[in-house]
Amino acid sequence: MMKSLTAGIIRRAWQAALLLACSAALAAPEIGAPAPPLKGRLFSGEAFDLSAMQGKVVLVNYYSSYCKHCAYEIGSVEAYLEDNVDKGLVVIYIGVDRPQDKHRVERMVEIYNLKGIMVHDLEENGFGEKYRTPTAFVIDRKGIVRSKHWGGKTPMYFAEHLNPVLAEPR
Repeated sequence: MMKSLTAGIIRRAWQAALLLACSAALAAPEIGAPAPPLKGRLFSGEAFDLSAMQGKVVLVNYYSSYCKHCAYEIGSVEAYLEDNVDKGLVVIYIGVDRPQDKHRVERMVEIYNLKGIMVHDLEENGFGEKYRTPTAFVIDRKGIVRSKHWGGKTPMYFAEHLNPVLAEPR
């Protein structure tokens, strides 16, 4: 009896440890918390480090070249960036396509004058590997995660999630 009770306790302890480890690995950035690390070399060759972007409002957008919502939104994101770059807006596209499809993501962000990187090429990634696309995170000037949103970026999205953050004092 004692042996099976001990084995049960050990098994539950291992299950709890495994669950804790998995939940930590799947943890996403939390709204209101400091943005996790995000660092790498963009398609352009430029180094990118989210922690060095304090003072900027950053839209981190998980993207796939196969996603129809992503195709619909990319021109709107480019136009919104052009209208708001002087307010300190930066947009980073993170491609989640298979590594062999990197050229597709790279071509699209280049056509639309956006900055991008593949999720597999990030040196540090506290945001996680996979999200339904398009999923975007807004990081404010102090490096705090202000929103997470799945879906296409429309004028309503910009009005609700980005305009208020861009209007805050620098």
